[in-house]
Amino acid sequence: MPIIAFGLNHRHAGIDLRGRASILPEDLKNSLPSLVNSAEYISEALVLSTCNRTELHCIVQQEDEQTVEEHLRRWLAEHRNITLSELVGKTYFFSSSEATRHIMRVAAGLDSQVLGEPQIFGQYKAAYQAAVKTGTIGPELEPIVTAVVRTCKRIRNETEIGRHCTSLPQAAVIKTQQEFPNLSSIRVLLIGAGQIIRAVSKYLHTAGVRAITVANRTLANADRIAQDVDGKVIPLTEYGEHLYEFDVLITSTNSDRPIVSFEVVKNACEQRRNKPMLIADLAVPRDVDPFVRNLEQVRVFTVDELSSDIQTNLSSRHESVHQAEQIIEDGLDKLNDSFRAREVSTTVSKYRSNMEDIRDQEIDFAVTRLRAGEDPQQVIASLAQSLTQKLVHFPTVALRNASIAEDVELLNRLCSAYEIES
Repeated sequence: MPIIAFGLNHRHAGIDLRGRASILPEDLKNSLPSLVNSAEYISEALVLSTCNRTELHCIVQQEDEQTVEEHLRRWLAEHRNITLSELVGKTYFFSSSEATRHIMRVAAGLDSQVLGEPQIFGQYKAAYQAAVKTGTIGPELEPIVTAVVRTCKRIRNETEIGRHCTSLPQAAVIKTQQEFPNLSSIRVLLIGAGQIIRAVSKYLHTAGVRAITVANRTLANADRIAQDVDGKVIPLTEYGEHLYEFDVLITSTNSDRPIVSFEVVKNACEQRRNKPMLIADLAVPRDVDPFVRNLEQVRVFTVDELSSDIQTNLSSRHESVHQAEQIIEDGLDKLNDSFRAREVSTTVSKYRSNMEDIRDQEIDFAVTRLRAGEDPQQVIASLAQSLTQKLVHFPTVALRNASIAEDVELLNRLCSAYEIES
């Protein structure tokens, strides 16, 4: 170790379990301290929780990986009210360089359901800021985060992995365009005011949608999104009264339970006189009651379905994966080099401190002798001899032991270090 990455994602867990395991941004102020304080060997932590994954990135001082993995699985189960049996076979665990490599791949979008999607990088940086705010980032995790961010920026700048983006917001807009080719004639309701809804609103507006309404609990947040797309705002509590007016509903909130009920959509459909409606649920946990898809005139698309639908559009990104992986390996090498340099610096500092202690002891002894009236020349000669003997003692012992053990490689290294002809 000491860095570990533990969690579950779309590859291992279904949408329901991912939703129940997710940790909302507003809960991190309690979740992060709880995680760090859950075991004495956990000193630092960052929690990355998105619609596709919940991951715990921790600095641990514990050699037994199984102990750490079992503890984190138990913590997540208790913290999110999930039974341990539900998590068996659904989680993964990485340590040391493998953990750092995994985190780099995640933040770069290489492990995303939609390859290369850019939102995850922003979500990772937001997770870091939350950990900084709660005080769970320290000197071990900080340089790892810095290396991850630096590596991801290189990947974005030097490869095609983040270009011609096909993120979930874009996937929702593509699906909207497929259902309603004349985008300028439709009305769209957006529920939420986070990054995903903001992105959806911009993509819709750019694609030609001119009637966009944003519903949210906090009207000020909704208004900031609506202003950018010449849209309107309604309180979230009133969306049901107006739903019949819209051809498309796209929702992404942090609610822990569905906010779009079957009855509300059914009533809207009756008022629409069977005109088709498209609903894109980009939230995890789901914002839309699963039974809504039973309504004949409504087409519902979830995160999993949208992600699966757009994989065919990712050929150029797949071609860039190898290049991105090489950049990750380079970033990992540089990070490990920096850690080794820090370890060497610490060792050198301790060595110098030990030598300085010997020097100070010899000087104090010499000063005492001079004050006692001894011959200065003899005192200086004695000081030089004693200091030399003590400073060369450790190298001499090392050279002798290497010679006795016939360790030629070590002997050559010692001779090189002390500039001795072997």
